[in-house]
Amino acid sequence: MTELSLPLRFTCVWEKDTADIAPETFLSTVLHVTGLNSAAPPVRSSSEGLNRVSLKIPAAPSTSREQRAAWTRAIEIELDSPQLAVAVTSGEMALRGPALVVLDGDSTLFTGEGIDMVAAHAGTQAEVAAITAAAMRGELDFSQSLRRRMGTLRGLSVSVLDQVRQDYHFSPGATQMVSAFHNHGVKVGVVSGGFMELVEPPATQIGLDFVKANRFEVANGQLTGAPEGDIVTAETKETCLRSWAAELGIGLNRCVAMGDGANDLKMVGAAGLGVAYQAKPALQAAADVRLSWSNLAVLATLTLPN
Repeated sequence: MTELSLPLRFTCVWEKDTADIAPETFLSTVLHVTGLNSAAPPVRSSSEGLNRVSLKIPAAPSTSREQRAAWTRAIEIELDSPQLAVAVTSGEMALRGPALVVLDGDSTLFTGEGIDMVAAHAGTQAEVAAITAAAMRGELDFSQSLRRRMGTLRGLSVSVLDQVRQDYHFSPGATQMVSAFHNHGVKVGVVSGGFMELVEPPATQIGLDFVKANRFEVANGQLTGAPEGDIVTAETKETCLRSWAAELGIGLNRCVAMGDGANDLKMVGAAGLGVAYQAKPALQAAADVRLSWSNLAVLATLTLPN
């Protein structure tokens, strides 16, 4: 007798007017890719400018994370649309969705790289942006690269941070995403290699449950060019995911982590479902799910069961 697992859920989300995936097409694609059988048809729904098709298979042979990731890629290839996201979830994640979602800050929850924006006021933006890009590709040690970038800001007035905050915006769909998760009892956190002085005010405004980021060291009203305290590294991000899940009393299998750079690899790999958001190639290759366009609301539509 074949050992059965908890349900599998196959979900596809796309922007209205960018594609049209019929439930029958999605069903035939899933069954062709996986070799599974399903008596129940997919369910199609629309909300907040997004279309979704979801297929739940109540009981299926046990699958590994690698198998589900391979299915996801094969379904993406067969459906072949640039603004389309696919997720395959199992067990409690398929039944109930996530209980905790942890996001990277800069270029994920927020549109820009905060330190690059601060560097514009110091006249070092080009230098800092180049180092940031290399660090996000995994070509430089993140801690060392951050110290190099912060060093170019030495002597800058702390008042500059007030100006930068005015241009430090959420990515499209962020407020809708957080609201949808909170409406389903899901906790949401941000752990950022950016800076609390930029991240914390807007994160608090939309009610995020957890916030972790670096801080600028300040002396005599000026940035010293060094961080205050320990730097948020890839290891810190994974630790935050694990500690927040433990605080909530939930398993990592009910956690989603999303980011865009190499320093997000560890937390994306530790979560039950890892998502690459307009990400660098290393993270794209490692993640379970790829979101290739700017709309964070897709994450909630893709992972919540209803």
